[in-house]
Amino acid sequence: MKTVSSKATERCLSPETLEMIHQRGIARAASNRELMSELAKQCRQAMKEDVKERRAAVMVEAAEAGKSILKDH
Repeated sequence: MKTVSSKATERCLSPETLEMIHQRGIARAASNRELMSELAKQCRQAMKEDVKERRAAVMVEAAEAGKSILKDH
């Protein structure tokens, strides 16, 4: 699996999702397993939504530019 740098990931995630990830880290540091587990579930769902929105935006941008979304190799 290809890894993505944290800067690239931050561009794809909304500020709300990044804040949720931060809160999950605080819960983990406080050893609050129940809260951490719930926040982890919410983070996964929010990340999926963010990626979906980002993908849709890229598709629209490519369509408007009349280009393929696949990179030429």
